[in-house]
Amino acid sequence: MRNPNSVSRLNFTAMAGTIQVITSSLGDLVEGERAPARRARAKGAPTSMTDRYSSEADIQATIDSSPFMRQRFPDREQRLVRVAPMPVAGVRGMTARPSSSNTITLATCTVIVEGCRVADLAAATNRGARVLHEGLDGKALLQCDTVEQAFGIANLLHQRQVGSATPNFVRLLNRVRPSTATMNWAHDIIGVQGAWKTTRGRADVKIAVLDEGVDASHPALTAALVAQKDFIGGNGNSAAPSGDDAHGTACAGIIVSRDSTKPGVARDCSLIAARIGMGNGNGSWVFDDYATADAVDWAWREGAAVISNSWGGGLPSDAISRAFGRARTQGRSGLGSVVVIAAGNDQSPIDFPGDLAGYITVGASNPKDERKTRTSSDGENFWGSNYGPTMWLLAPGVFITTTDISGPRGYEPGDFTATFNGTSSATPHVAATAALMISANPTLSVSQVREILKATAKPLKGQKGWTAELGWGRLDVAAAVTLSAGPTKSPVAKALSRVKREIVPTKKKKKTAAKRKARNAPRSASRKGR
Repeated sequence: MRNPNSVSRLNFTAMAGTIQVITSSLGDLVEGERAPARRARAKGAPTSMTDRYSSEADIQATIDSSPFMRQRFPDREQRLVRVAPMPVAGVRGMTARPSSSNTITLATCTVIVEGCRVADLAAATNRGARVLHEGLDGKALLQCDTVEQAFGIANLLHQRQVGSATPNFVRLLNRVRPSTATMNWAHDIIGVQGAWKTTRGRADVKIAVLDEGVDASHPALTAALVAQKDFIGGNGNSAAPSGDDAHGTACAGIIVSRDSTKPGVARDCSLIAARIGMGNGNGSWVFDDYATADAVDWAWREGAAVISNSWGGGLPSDAISRAFGRARTQGRSGLGSVVVIAAGNDQSPIDFPGDLAGYITVGASNPKDERKTRTSSDGENFWGSNYGPTMWLLAPGVFITTTDISGPRGYEPGDFTATFNGTSSATPHVAATAALMISANPTLSVSQVREILKATAKPLKGQKGWTAELGWGRLDVAAAVTLSAGPTKSPVAKALSRVKREIVPTKKKKKTAAKRKARNAPRSASRKGR
């Protein structure tokens, strides 16, 4: 029986340490925060996630639309998860807060495990768990009867030292509303035409777009698509979006659009589409940690050289983190799949998974080569690019022209939109650039791609070195691709050469070492007699 006033304080152990959370009825939160959110919006403040829902029924309807999602909530109760601050001696008045202002995180009755032995599974089964799904790379999803039981099973398996055990969360993410249509400016400022003098991409270089689906029938995309799969909606080998879910189609167009007047940055590369999210009809979308982690593993195993992720928010997930790690280390026969992640649009610290170190986290810039903020010159005061220690670089993220769902659905009537924005649109610019770099030089490792992007990024006005807001600067596609294809004697090339020597010893170095050894060897008797 559902108890709308139930509140639980739970904890689980993740790679980031012990995380303590408070779970409570989502309906109570929506009702309790609706009035304050209305007052804040009246004063010009950004719309909160909870204000986007008219009732708990909106979320329930979204969950009911997917057989996969229904399995996560067998008791039909949505339990909001909020971070519970750990007690601090002598400090009073600490309260729980949502994990992200633009994300609602829901606890489910399921647990994600990896590396679970027979004895471990038996221990979980004795506590009431049962296997719901088996995924790639040793992943499994266990189902429990309650949220509390799921957290208990996760902690039990962690104590038994399985590879990984973490509660499975469902996340409801807010999307930035569209821009005002304007000129198509992005390609010029980042030097796409200059990069095309070297390459427009290769068909054997594949970019995976993990999003809310891609319109495979779009005239500008159909020729580029080589693999697709639905991980959340039950449509099998079709990543087709539902309704007006045009976000993934827009991301894909920035990368591989084959249209002659609105081309993608890496127009001759190939596309892999993984549907990991779906819209809820209120301008937000829903995705599931287990399905997302499995999509990451599927993408790199399908041969994705680059994985583009225009999503994020909420608590950390070991399952997603570990899948990214496998992509980075095992993709492309050990050279690694390049993982590119959006920084987020709250103008606040970067949230998960963009806060993971070792990947390429992307912020947004505008046509005046400024970091996108709520007060930057573009006039969009309803969002700003996030910032933090993992910021790598910025890329165009306002007034972006790209593919829309073909026909009347999507952002606008017709096959294209000029209103795409957010770090969601900045991220595929960088993903496409990485694909061009690999097309120009297939031997590049993930580390080398990151270093080239760093070395060729253009500092913005007043920038001196890396900053948490700007990263290393704004993306320069032409410089990155040119340097990837063949280093010259420029200072940037010399820096890259040092990076290459650290990562892969060259044949020249080995040859020099052999000569030195021969030179220092004792002379033969015959030579001494001459």
